[in-house]
Formats: sequence, C-alpha cells, structure tokens
Amino acid sequence: MSLTNNSLVIEILSEELPPIKLETNIGNPFSESIYSQLSGFLAAGSELKTFITPRRFGCVITGINFEQADQQLTRKGPALATGLKDGAPTPALLGFAKSCQTEWQNLEQRDDGYFYFTTTVKGKTLDVVIQDVINAALKKIYIAKSMHWGDSDTLFVRPVHNLLVMFNNQVLECSALDLSSNNSTLGHRFMSAGQVTINDASSYLQQITSEGKVIPEFNARKELIEQGLNAKAVELGLKISPIDGLLDEVTALVEWPEILVGSFDEKFLQVPQECLILSMAKNQKYFALVDQNNKLSNKFLFVTNLISQNPQVIINGNQKVLTARLADAEFFYEFDKRTPFKDFVAKMGNVVYHNKLGSQLERVQRLQQIASGIAPLLSVDSELAKHTAYLLKADLVTEMVGEFPELQGVMGNYYALASGESSEVANAIEKHYYPRFSGDELPDSPLSTVVSLADKLETLVGIWGIGLIPTGDKDPYALRRAALGVVRILLSNNLDVKQILAISYQAFAGKNLAENTVTELYQFIMQRLANYLTSVEGYSTNVVNAVLASPQVELVQVIGTCQSFTRWAAGAGNQELFDANKRIENILKKNESELDLSIELNSQLFTSYETNLVHALNSIVDDGVVDNYLEQLSQLALPLTEFFANVMVMDDNIAIRKNRLKLLAVLAEKFNRYGRLAELA
Repeated sequence: MSLTNNSLVIEILSEELPPIKLETNIGNPFSESIYSQLSGFLAAGSELKTFITPRRFGCVITGINFEQADQQLTRKGPALATGLKDGAPTPALLGFAKSCQTEWQNLEQRDDGYFYFTTTVKGKTLDVVIQDVINAALKKIYIAKSMHWGDSDTLFVRPVHNLLVMFNNQVLECSALDLSSNNSTLGHRFMSAGQVTINDASSYLQQITSEGKVIPEFNARKELIEQGLNAKAVELGLKISPIDGLLDEVTALVEWPEILVGSFDEKFLQVPQECLILSMAKNQKYFALVDQNNKLSNKFLFVTNLISQNPQVIINGNQKVLTARLADAEFFYEFDKRTPFKDFVAKMGNVVYHNKLGSQLERVQRLQQIASGIAPLLSVDSELAKHTAYLLKADLVTEMVGEFPELQGVMGNYYALASGESSEVANAIEKHYYPRFSGDELPDSPLSTVVSLADKLETLVGIWGIGLIPTGDKDPYALRRAALGVVRILLSNNLDVKQILAISYQAFAGKNLAENTVTELYQFIMQRLANYLTSVEGYSTNVVNAVLASPQVELVQVIGTCQSFTRWAAGAGNQELFDANKRIENILKKNESELDLSIELNSQLFTSYETNLVHALNSIVDDGVVDNYLEQLSQLALPLTEFFANVMVMDDNIAIRKNRLKLLAVLAEKFNRYGRLAELA
C-alpha cells in the first residue's frame, strides 16, 4: 500500500451548532489542531480538508502514515573535563548517565569536549495517539457557553451523538465526549435514509454527499448558495442587497441548500427600505432584492435545508412569518412619526450616557457646543451646526432604533425629513456616524463633517478624560476607531488637531476630566495617524516616524511631507547625510552638559572646514516648500563629510569645543525642520 494514499477521517455528529462564525470558531480550530498534532505522521504532499455543517464537524487528511518514523534523540552531557577525574567518572557524569538510563561507558565523547547520549525512539502509531489528539483539538474550539445533556458530566457547545474515526477502511478505537468511535454516521435529517456506513476514510466526502445528502465543506456549500442566489436574482431581473455576514450565517444553517423565491405585500414598501432589508436579514435570514436603481422589490430569496416535493407550502409559511415581522416594522415607523422629531430630544434626559458624564441630553448639549465651535473652521453657520447637533442622537430613543440599533442615523434622516427638517440637516444626522469603519466613505458635506467631528471628539475627550483608555485589545468605547475617523476627516479638510481638541475639551466644564486629557489624546491621535500612514497610505515606517517626530509637524501637511521625504530618502548620496546627522545627534546627546545654546557662533574660531560648512548652511532658504528645503539639505553632505574627517569636535580648547557644539546644534535644528532625519539612517 502506498503511504501517500492513506487517509484519516474524523467526524463529530452533534445537535445544531451555533451558526455565528461556525467555521472560524469550531471547524478551522479543530481540524487545524488535528493536522498540526499529527505532523509527524504526514507524508510528502499530505492534504487537509476541513468540513463543518450545522450538525457535524471534522476533517479528512490524505497522505498520512499509520506509524511515525523512528527518531534519534541526542542529549548533551557534562564537559569531558568535568565528567572524568583521573579516568574515573565524577558524580556529575554518573548522574547524567543515570538520567539517560544507561552506563557511563555507553556515553559518546565528542571532539567538542562534551559527553553525549544518543538513543532511538520508536515511532508511535496512529491508533495510540488519536484519542489524545482529538481531545486536545476539542479544547481549541471557541465555546462562549457550554452545556450538559442527559446524565453526562461532559461539557460541550451542543449535545453530541456520534464519533466517526477511520484510517483507510479501519476504525481507530478511541473515545471523546463520552462517545466511542465507529465507522458510521447519520446523513441529512430529512433527506437521507438515516445511517451512512463509511467504507473508507478516502470515500467519506463522496459518501456523505451522495448517500447522506449533506454538502459537508463550508466553502463548497457557500459557493453553491451564492451562485443559486445570484442566478435566481438575475432570473427575476433584480439583484441582491448585500448584508455583511448573512451569507456565512445561512451557509452555517443548512446541509443541503435550496433557493426559493417569496414575496410580501407591496404596502410595506412605504416603510423605509433599510428597515425592511434589515428585518428580513436579521430576523428571518432572507435576502432582500432590489432593482438596478437599488430600490427595494417586494420579492425576496431564502435558503431552505431540503428539496421539497411541494415548495409552495414552504414559501407560504415563510411569507406568513415575514408579514408579521414587516407589520412590526411598519408599526414602529408610523408610531415614531406621530412624535415631532425634536420632541424625542427631551426624552434623552432620562437615558444615562455614563455616570461620570451625565445623561444623553447632557451629551447633546456638549455636541452642540463642540459643533458650533468647529463650524466656522469649515465655513458652516454655527447656529445651523448647533441645531443639527441638537437632533443628532434623537433617533436613539425611537421605537425603530430600539428594535434595530443598526439603523441609528438612518432613521434620524427619515424622521427629520418627516418633521420638516431640510435635506442638509437630515443627511448630516445620518452621515455623522461616517466613517464607520476603515475604508468607509467620509461625511459628504461641510455640515455632516462638522457634526461627525463633534460626535467623535465628544466621545474621545469624554471617555478618555474619565480614564477609560484603550488597553491591549480592549477598546469598549471604540476610541481607536473614533480617532482614526478624526484623522481621516482632518486630513481631508486641512484642519488642525490641536485646535479642535481644545474646542472639544471646553465643552466638558464641570465634569472633572483629567488635566492631561488633551495632551494624551493628541499623542493618541498621532499614533492612529502613524498607523494610517503606514497601513493605508503605504509610507515606510522610517519616513512616518521621521515626519511625526518633527516638533513643527502639522497634521494638515503630513501626507505632503511624507511624499517629499519618500522621494528625497531614495535619492543617491543621501545616506551619508543621514549617517552624519545621526552622528551629530549622538555627539550632542553625549555632551549635553557642555552645550551652550546661548552663545553666538564665533567665526574667528573656525577652521576652513567649519567656514565651508557654515557657508553651505547659510545658503539654505526655507520657502515653506518641503521638496525645495530637503534638496538644499543635500548640499551639506560634502562639507559635512569633510568637517568630520578633519575636525575634532571635542577640542581641548573649551571655547573651540563649545563653538563646535553650538555649530552642531544649529545643524541639527536645520536637519530636523520638517522631520527627524536620524529616523532615516
């Protein structure tokens, strides 16, 4: 039998597993752990196939040996000089030999001057290790909540019913989760004949599909569903309205997918389509359909877990359930519209934002102050910004947003328009949440930009100011995301971060925020900026660090300066300049106590090398154009190289020494005008 044709299959059959992140929480961790633990058994060209459905998970490994190869293990012992005294073994050598379970005479003396013990360890067989491997892999599964079942003390995410473990056509005897291994499993709950006996590990995937009516591999099932959905949509002359995560969740709910078309009463189309789409996806796992103008259709698609002889019965049942859901959405919408939108704001006084920051109404008042302060910077009327900020969070206390929190902002837009607000104000209410994630679009108007900044800054200053600072991977108030949003908006609108932080901090008078809040937040935002410049804009870490280290750095100029430094750093001959600058920094740091910045440079103490260097230095003109300035710095390379080659900075003469240190300080200031050059060395 060819070793590379050997196969192993492991399948655990269970009750319906939690569908959220089924593959990443259960399927992949389990199978990858199995594969990793069995690395010593794998032949060249081995392959891992992971499978997971609502009722089963496991893997098939092809190219696996039944027995590990024997291993030679070598242990290093004491030095020869330590192990032998006058030809007799010392206690150290005897102790080493005993730990190796051998006589000291059997130890090897090598040319490197040490004793060694080499032994051959017999390779283990798969049937011996498989139980421990499976149980260790089960511990790699992410389980938010475990449960007991029956009279067993076993804990797992769901009750389990069967353990199938086979090497080729043989059952590997083992146990896990109170189950003993065998060679059979159950097929689809409704479409199969029941028990499926697996002939060989290599035939598992084919048999469970053909006999068991189960498509076991997650990605294959997902692709089949996606193709079916798109084909049905095209057939109807429509397209699917995408919802993040819905396809994965539906894939995790079925073993044999079938696509059906349903419809609902067109009267529900009077409700904002975002509400209907979300209700279909969140509550029913249905796929909403829209026309080519993205207008919602009354038709929808859903995925069933079987092929029915009478699909209309299933369609009718699903349509009936959906009608009740959409009727709820319609009620929430009509109920909310009975109240003028501005009247919702007063209700926010009863909602606590944070016990140290007051109610949501107090938050609204801060948003008004911040927005009106920022507005002039973007040529927006302060009163308009203040009015918009007043309405910004009003939809949080509506029935619709209470049912569907994902619609905050969106419903604010609809309700504002229904109450007679301008489209500019209504749009700003929705877009103030933008950007919502990395790569998301920015607010699309000056007014929406103002209130978006106000919202993010109010969160940053308030939450940071009461000490709730992000640590490690914990960031419950999403301050990192808010800071990144601020960075992107400021870069797009040429605004100064220090100015808007100062405006925002003033809105928290009486809230006893930490005094260093603005300083720390500035540093935090600049860290987010650095991350954005490297990970999104693609600048090198060295260039970004150089630019952000400049004491004169202004956020609005950062990208342009990074571009200039990137071009300049790649120039021929500049490395000598970078090295010289780093040398200057080291000398100044080492001799900081002798540096006197108050003295004037004395040309009478110059050598010709210093004179040439100062002449080149004085010829540099800063016209505010970074490219021009950096190009002029390149002219310092030759005189600076000659200076260090011929001049001893730390001269015995104190006056000369101080004069030269001052010259280096002047050079350092010139070098670091737009960025710290030492970062480029």
